[in-house]
Amino acid sequence: MLRLVRHVLLIGYACCAVVIGWGAVSEAHAQDPAITGQILDAETEEPLAGATVALWKETETDSTMVTGDATSPEGTFTIEPSEAGPFTLRISFVGYESQRVEDVPAQSPPHDVGTIRLAPEPTQVDEVEVTAERPTAEIETDRTTYNTSDRAVSAGGSARTVLGTLPSIQVDIDGSISLRGNESVTLQINGEPASLEGESLVSYLQSIPADAVERVEVIPNPSARYEPEGMAGIINIVLSRDLDAGWNGGFMVAGGRDNNADVGGNASANVGYQRGGFNVLASYSIRRDREEDNDARLLEQFNDSGSNRWTDQAATERERDRSQSLNTQLGYRFSDRTSLDLETSLSLRHDSEDGRTRYAEYLGSTNTSDLQDQYVRLTDVTDTDESIDGRLTFNHEFADDHTLRSQMRYDRDFETEDGVYTTYGIENGTRLDTPRGRELDVVNEDEQDGTLEIDYTRPMGALDLEMETGYKGTLRRLDSDQTFDDNETLFTFDEIIHAGYGILRRGLGDFELETGLRAETVNTDFNLSSEEERTEQSYVSFYPSVFLSYSPNERQQARISYSKRVDRPNLWDINPLDDNEDPTFRNEGNPGLDPEYIHSFELTGTQRWDFGSVTATPYVRHTVNEIEDVTREETTDDGRSVIVRRAENLSSSTSYGAEFVVTFNYGPTEGTLSSNVYRAVTDGSNLTTDRSQDAILFSGRANLRAELRDGLQAEINQFYRPGRDIPPEGRIDAFSSTEVALQQSLFSGNGSLTLRVDDLFNDTNVGIWYRDDDVYQQSNFEWGRREVTLSFQYTFGSGDNDGGPDGGGRRR
Repeated sequence: MLRLVRHVLLIGYACCAVVIGWGAVSEAHAQDPAITGQILDAETEEPLAGATVALWKETETDSTMVTGDATSPEGTFTIEPSEAGPFTLRISFVGYESQRVEDVPAQSPPHDVGTIRLAPEPTQVDEVEVTAERPTAEIETDRTTYNTSDRAVSAGGSARTVLGTLPSIQVDIDGSISLRGNESVTLQINGEPASLEGESLVSYLQSIPADAVERVEVIPNPSARYEPEGMAGIINIVLSRDLDAGWNGGFMVAGGRDNNADVGGNASANVGYQRGGFNVLASYSIRRDREEDNDARLLEQFNDSGSNRWTDQAATERERDRSQSLNTQLGYRFSDRTSLDLETSLSLRHDSEDGRTRYAEYLGSTNTSDLQDQYVRLTDVTDTDESIDGRLTFNHEFADDHTLRSQMRYDRDFETEDGVYTTYGIENGTRLDTPRGRELDVVNEDEQDGTLEIDYTRPMGALDLEMETGYKGTLRRLDSDQTFDDNETLFTFDEIIHAGYGILRRGLGDFELETGLRAETVNTDFNLSSEEERTEQSYVSFYPSVFLSYSPNERQQARISYSKRVDRPNLWDINPLDDNEDPTFRNEGNPGLDPEYIHSFELTGTQRWDFGSVTATPYVRHTVNEIEDVTREETTDDGRSVIVRRAENLSSSTSYGAEFVVTFNYGPTEGTLSSNVYRAVTDGSNLTTDRSQDAILFSGRANLRAELRDGLQAEINQFYRPGRDIPPEGRIDAFSSTEVALQQSLFSGNGSLTLRVDDLFNDTNVGIWYRDDDVYQQSNFEWGRREVTLSFQYTFGSGDNDGGPDGGGRRR
């Protein structure tokens, strides 16, 4: 308790220091020269929000734009040039006559040009819609941004569907997310790390409708500004949150049916309002899904002193998933530079699962004469998950590139799982009426997270540098208990992290150099009270980063980068609680896992043309203490053999390869081709069974969109991953997935009707075989089947065809 109080006091001291520093820099900055004013409608006297105010330096021989601003919801603006002037103001807004104000000085205190009234243009066009198409992929300095808001192949789906259609990203059929083949990736929502993990995270992504996803940012080698979690990088899902003045909203409904005749559907609605300094947005979504999964496994357990034991099992599992979520955003702008925002998210999920697994056990061979036992195990599991997330964010902009941001966040996730497992014997192919046994399993998990984050950025004009610094404190606690067969297991996990970072940037002509360092102190406490086992860890880590970019022009760009990152053991790796669904296979947590650290080097080159672009990224990644799942055989108290899967630290691994991304557009057609090929060398000689591996891996993805006629577009998405070997001896089969879609625009672009087919060729399955000193196993897994979905989407509001600050009409 005393340690927790100490950490809270440290956070309080950090807040006080930032507030005092803010006051000091605000006082110093108040002396900078500035120009202020207000823009109104000449007829209605209403403020014109989003009007463009450009500051020009004009001479007899030249005219150069110095800087500019867009007016606030109150129509006000503040421009802070680096010199005194005089300048010329050019004010413009779509649908209004432009104005010029000449000989304007920049002074301290600010020079106020007063109220400027723009008159509506005298001639009106009956109806003009300006559509600004954003490129599918945008290659930026430290990331690649994929604009996904109007992709037919994900319409009617979820955020998980969107991720599954993007280059470099793979969403496996079990829901795991990987970047360039590495599952150690951090997922963010609107720039904030997602607090959920495992199945809870997958279900949350399923609850976010695809139409709410505006873009996805892929950051493969993040700087010291970001938390070091996620060795493969960061995937940031940016949800739509911009509002035009007045009312806006929309809704989406979708329904689908798969080859098993299972029917599912989802719907979402959102409404927003902005007036003056206030803006509010609320969105609600609901989803219902049914799915059937099948798997088969043949297991041979070696016995040097006798006959080998064989287990042949086949399982069918039917799942019914129901989820709903409510998100709200409430914001207020005190001025055009200061804002306060409150965001909340409530997610509810209820899953039920009915499973049937048939077992046949043999001794010596799988011949009928060697059959020892036959039985069937029925599972009846219900799982509920309730999560709430709230964050309060304060932003203040002193001037261009001079900002302060602070945020407090709290989220809580409570999950319960009730399982009933009943076993019946089988004689002569018929299930007996009386069960052999029935097991009850009840699990409760309560996870809480609290964070305080402060970020400050300021240019240092005298040195031609930009400085960024910040602090983040995190308190995290998990309470978990399980009751299985009247045996109770209690498990608690506490984690406290204090982190601070500093970054310096400097432009050197066509070059830009950025160096950064992040320092963290981590304290963890693992307590398994039922076995009186307690593990405490405390360590300090440093995470440097260096970026050097070169941009001689808009069409060419190169970047070399280095960063150190970490992957701390997640709760699934250390949690000792078992799901108990399969008596022949068991997961075991490992509280003694050490974090794995990665050193990442990348060289990225991009060449753009009018018809597309090519990006090549060779990379090297060296990992220390790599975490991998390792299986072994154990004998239970009743003499039965069970395969145990447990996460272990391997000595190291090194992967080096290259990723290639090609974007192209030709007339009404555009697309993206991507591939990732690399060699992975793993040193697992530190384990009892050597898990060392040397493999060449590859994956590829293609996406193609074409406008068949006005308002009708088609899209196809294809992913392929060839088979690969697994240590010490085994192989995973190739995996392929194909999605196609047709989308028809309706109601002048405010609506759309989309027909989508997932898993077009009905081949979403994976085969695996594996052999070590103890066992040989052969498995085949099939998740779901081909599914056809029809969805309708419609948006409304005052911003649909208005001219906004981007100079366009309907935003796409």
